[in-house]
Order: sequence, then structure tokens, then C-alpha cells
Amino acid sequence: MNCKQMSNRTAIPRAAAPLIFLGTLLFSAACLGPTVPPTPTPSPIPSPTSSPTPEPKILTVCMPEEPDSLYVYGTASTAAQHVWQALYDGPVDGRNYAFQPVILTGLPSLTDGTAAIEAATVQAGERIVAANGEIVPLAPGVTVEDASGQRVPFDGTPILMQRMVVTFTLHPNLAWSDGAPLTADDSMYSFELAADPATPADLAASGGWPASTANKHTVERTAAYRALDARTVVWTGVPGFLNRAYLLNFWPPLPRHAWGNLPAAGLLTTDVATRQPLGWGPFLLREWLPGDTITVVRNPLYFRAPEGLPRLDQVTFRFISDPNALAGELVAGRCDVVTHEGTAAVRAILSAQPEIAEHSTYDARWELLAFGISPANDYERPDFFEDVRVRQAIALCIDRQAVANQVLGPAGRVLNGPLPPEHPLYAGTALTTWGYDPAAGQALLASAGWYDEDGDGLREAHAIPGIAGGTPFQVTYRTTGDPLRAQAAQLVQTYLAACGLQASVELLPSETLFAPGPEGVLFGRRFDLAQFSWRAQPDPLCDLFLSSHVPDVGRWHLPNVAGFLDDDYDTACQAALASGPGSAAYAAGNTEAQRLFSERLPALPLFQRLKITLARRAVIGLAPDPTQDSELWNVEQLDLRP
Repeated sequence: MNCKQMSNRTAIPRAAAPLIFLGTLLFSAACLGPTVPPTPTPSPIPSPTSSPTPEPKILTVCMPEEPDSLYVYGTASTAAQHVWQALYDGPVDGRNYAFQPVILTGLPSLTDGTAAIEAATVQAGERIVAANGEIVPLAPGVTVEDASGQRVPFDGTPILMQRMVVTFTLHPNLAWSDGAPLTADDSMYSFELAADPATPADLAASGGWPASTANKHTVERTAAYRALDARTVVWTGVPGFLNRAYLLNFWPPLPRHAWGNLPAAGLLTTDVATRQPLGWGPFLLREWLPGDTITVVRNPLYFRAPEGLPRLDQVTFRFISDPNALAGELVAGRCDVVTHEGTAAVRAILSAQPEIAEHSTYDARWELLAFGISPANDYERPDFFEDVRVRQAIALCIDRQAVANQVLGPAGRVLNGPLPPEHPLYAGTALTTWGYDPAAGQALLASAGWYDEDGDGLREAHAIPGIAGGTPFQVTYRTTGDPLRAQAAQLVQTYLAACGLQASVELLPSETLFAPGPEGVLFGRRFDLAQFSWRAQPDPLCDLFLSSHVPDVGRWHLPNVAGFLDDDYDTACQAALASGPGSAAYAAGNTEAQRLFSERLPALPLFQRLKITLARRAVIGLAPDPTQDSELWNVEQLDLRP
């Protein structure tokens, strides 16, 4: 390195300053100009302090958007998710539809006593979860499940009900990046903020944190959340709430010592939360240049520092919205990583570049075509989809693999059920597989009373109870304006037309499609066909299609938007929900629910999207995971080849 290079070097993280300062003094002496040479001495012994200082390892991550905030209850942006991976670690990581503790000593379990179901005496007026799943004050006439599991109407006499109690233990020696100890009280503080009415409900629902953490739904079903000591937190559910995802009911800590004097509403706008947040992760925030970069540097207080982590000295997040510029910066080496939300356009621009690698995973979301089986009472149209043969025929009429390949390329993958093959509870060979067989599909339609008598290419109803004879099979197909969805909808429309079914595609804004009921399209059950996605979770969530979860008056948030009513499915799903995760009954119930789903088709799975990250081959350790929103989830493990 010459003197000019020395003067232009990148700023060095503070943790490396003492060693570099010493090396800089020695180097600077050589830059001061000629001096009188000393008298030569034979066989000089080199000084250890004259060894060259290693260049800092700096990873540059380029993404198409800048975070609007870094406050975890103030944004849900993907850009913020990437930066959070550097500032926080865990508290629980999702890996391939399973969980692993990070800042907790372990995950609570019913088998080791860190989670328990206990009987509690409940009196009138206390908040409970009723037998129908609703949170209500206990009052005479409300039907509840008592401690023995029997459904009984409350008669005013104190009653024994079941509730869950779950204990979480933090690792010792955790610290905030400003040096203050991180304690169980900081998790309590996070819960208090999530529960505060000033915190936007939609943001508190995920808190911006990964899907593996507690949510607003659980806030409402929490009877108590308290710190027993500096490292122990106990969560207690309201009576009647037996939460099968109990091991996630830990609120990620937030720094009470730094923010506790500010109201929840103020944290949405104050810089200490939105632009300069403290963390406990592998890096700490050094600088945010609006419109340009966020720079994080090695956190010397990171609890895994004794393991030699993080391996990088600095991560710089650059914001580049133009795909051409993103592609150019990646090829030029001024971007090491381009995050998944920016890669589709970049890949279309880039030709083969040997120094660029693709890292891909299937998204946890699965795209589906939902059938409007039981629409809202005032959404009047023929009952097209009540007959399972019609739904099965549509599955046979659509070449789903061709659709997936068209919209996603050769790696497009079709699912046969609500879970991907990587999921630990995937039902495998128990699933019914619907291949592309339009002749079989048309035969099923005819057997159900739909055939084309007048030869105009459109099928009409014939002797179908409740549907006027001659009614044409004409439906509306609603989805969002997302280009991928629009392309898929047009392809599906063509396949349906070939089987004599007419579907008019209507593209809607997301906020319209997903608006709450009773007027919303999905949650108001006001659609014929609708294309959207659900997210596959470690907990399979068979209750997406439970009869009791059909949105109706006063309960428009429930997820069974298809209006699928099936006693066999309900029995299988409820058996799974009544069993603890990890039990044989839990696995068996979920397998049977998947089998029935694939046979009776409340919705037709279409495909899984790919998430592709582009990175220079010098980057070591990138491991995108379907359960993680950010491919930088293990940023502390990332490294650069020399």
C-alpha cells in the first residue's frame, strides 16, 4: 500500500482500531519524507508490529428499496427485514419449517415441563376463549370447554378451564449494543408495546419480525406476560386458549432503558427507534445516509463473538432501484449480493456471468386458486362449485406444470396439497395427484350436469338441483395486478375455455382483494374464483379450511374464505389441533387433513414461487431458507474469499 492509498482507506470498525492505529503510526512515519538513514546493523530482526494489517472484510448488499423505518413495530418492509438480520439475531430462527432457539437456552416443551396445561378456576367477567374460538368475557350462556374437555354452557358458577403456561429462559451475558444488559424485562417491554393501542394493529400482528415470533392474535389471548427474574419470562394464556404454537410466544426484546420514557405512539416517529435502533446482534448501526446507504459494523458485545462471529467487519446496504444499475454494479463488483426482491429484473438483464452465482429456495407461500363454494348470502350467483366433481374437473383441465413453467421457468414447482415436500409433516403418497387430463375433466363436468348442448363451446347446466337449466358456466376470476398473477390467470383462463368454462379475469388492487368483510372480496366471500397465496408454516394450519372458520357475521377475519364445509375434514383437523405438536396424533391428523384437502379441493394449489438471490462467487455462506423472509438470516456466518 502506498501513502495515497493509505489516505483513502475505508473507515475501520472501532473494535479493530487499536491494532490498526499502531500500524498506522508505523506506516505514517514512512510517509513523512526522507530521513537520515541509520547505521546499518547485521541481520536485522523484524519487529512483530511491522506485520501488515489485514484489510477489513466489507460485504456490500444491494437492494431495490430503502427501509422506511427500522422500528420493528413501525414497518413491515422487506428492506428493513434485511437490515434487522444484522442488528438482531433470532430470538428464534426458522429453518426448513422447523425452529431453533438463538438467544434462548432452548425451546419450551410440554415434555420437559417448560410448557404446561393446567386447570384454572374462572369466574364471570374474566376473559376466556369460548368453545367457538372467540374471546369474550365469561357470562351465563356462553359455551366453553371445561377442564375435562367437555363443552358446557356457563351457568354463573365458577368453572375449571384449561390454560397454558410457558416458560422462556434467555442466554446469560446478553447485552445491547450500547453495553446495557439485555434482560427478560426487555421482552416484557416489547409485549407492552405490541399490546399498546397506539401501535398499529397490522404491524403489531407480525411486529415486522419473522413469522416465527409472537403476534397480535396471541397478544389478545395473553392473560399475563411477566419476567420472573433477569433471564426468565413466563407467558400465561387466557383460559380456553390451548396454543399449539406456544413455543413462539416470546416477544423479541426492545430496549426499555433507552426507550422506556417515550410513548408507544412517539416511537413510530422518533429517530432513536426508526433510524438509530439498538440491537443485540452481530453488527451495530454506524451510519444511515438517506437515499444512499446504511452501514453496520462489527458489534464487539455480540454474545457469539467468542466463536469468532461475525466473520465480516462491516456490511453496507445500498439502495438501487434501477435494475440496469443494479446489474451493472453487481458485475462491476460494487455489489456483492442482490437481494431476492430485486433479482427478477436483474436476471432478465444479465447475460451469463461466471463470477455471479444464483442462490435459490422455494418461497413458503403457495399460490392457489380458491373456489367460492359457499358465497355470502347476498352474493347471488349459481352454485357452480358445491359439487366436488366440478372442482376436480377444473384441476384436470389445467396444465398446472405448464403454467408454473411459463411464469417461473423450468424450476416452477406444482404442489398437490397445502404443504411443500420439505415440510416435516408433508403427507407424501397419501395425497391425490391431479395431472393434466382435459378429457377426464370434461367427462367429470358432463357427469355433474355441465355439458355443451348447443355447440357454442360453452357448457350449460342440465338437471342440476338449484340451478336453472341452460345456465352457462360463466364465472369471474379475481386476483391482484401482480404481473406474475396476471400472467398465470390468463393461462388458467385459456385452459378453462378449452374445457367449455368461461372465466372473466378481473385484476384488483391488493387492498381491495384482501379487504375485511363483509364487503371485502375474499373475507366477505364475494367471488367465484380467486387467485392469491397462503404461507406454509411450521404449524400446518389445517384450520384454514375448517367449517367453523368460514367468515360470517362478526367474524370476518376467519380464513376459510372458500366456505368449504366438510365433516370428515373437520374431524381430522380438529384431532390434530387437539394434539400437541410432535405427537403421533398430531402427525396423523395433519396427514388425514392433507389427504382430504387434495381429494376434495377447497382450493387448487397452483405453484410455489422461487426466491432467487444473486451474489458474487466470493461470498461464502449464503443459505436462503423458505421459512425466512430474508436470505441474510445467517449474516453472522457470511464471509468473503480473499
